[in-house]
Amino acid sequence: MTVMLLADGTDGLNPVGRLDLGAPLIAVVVSCAAMAAMLIVAIVLLSRPKKIVARRGARGVHVDDGMLARWRRIVDDVVRRYHDGSLSREESFVELADVARRFASEASGMDMRASTLSDLVVLPRTDGNRRSFDLLKQTISALYPAEFADAGLNRLAGETSVDEAAGWVSNLMERWR
Repeated sequence: MTVMLLADGTDGLNPVGRLDLGAPLIAVVVSCAAMAAMLIVAIVLLSRPKKIVARRGARGVHVDDGMLARWRRIVDDVVRRYHDGSLSREESFVELADVARRFASEASGMDMRASTLSDLVVLPRTDGNRRSFDLLKQTISALYPAEFADAGLNRLAGETSVDEAAGWVSNLMERWR
């Protein structure tokens, strides 16, 4: 049997010595840990609830007197229909609450037409809308007993007049900013 020797003096059949994989293995572990950290950050950021973004444009009713006059006519129409008997007392309160929500929706650019009192309590407030949203919450809160409570069982609900409730809604519109 003849064995040929290579230029380096080895026979070429012996395996290479131990490979040092410590540095590449550490690099792989560090890069995996960094990717895991980035994925966790991405999951946290993407799982946050979206902020409600209001429409841009004219902000506040004081900008447009025509809009305010139109809403006053709507409130006056509810009161007129109540006094001429075409609306019941309860229907009037429901309509006035609806008018307040629709007005706030148009004035703020946020859809609040179906907002409950609980929804209004948790609306995101800024320095610019805090006063207006608090007025809306107070107005709807004041309308709730008259709108939903039994006037025979709830003294406040029975004492509130449609004219008084219309005044609350008009006050909301006048003071909205």
